[in-house]
Amino acid sequence: MPIYEYRCRECQEKTSKLWRGFDAPDAVPCAECGSEQTSRIISSVAFHKSLRSKLQDLDPRYDRMVDSAAANTSTSDPNQFIDRATPLSESDA
Repeated sequence: MPIYEYRCRECQEKTSKLWRGFDAPDAVPCAECGSEQTSRIISSVAFHKSLRSKLQDLDPRYDRMVDSAAANTSTSDPNQFIDRATPLSESDA
């Protein structure tokens, strides 16, 4: 159910109206002064973005900053597991 917004021509206040169906009424009474002289206005629209679309919208410079920060950590070394492994010749077999 859409919410339509109207502006009163007399007091300039906004009135919101929850409406069943998609055919908006031409005018609704002003909630502030009761005037029937209202006109429908374009209101802002909100939508929820998925995590995937949020990540796609990130600045490419952010990826480079994360990559350079991660490059300075101990987990960035590709040989980290090999360096800590015990050679087979020294293992108890």
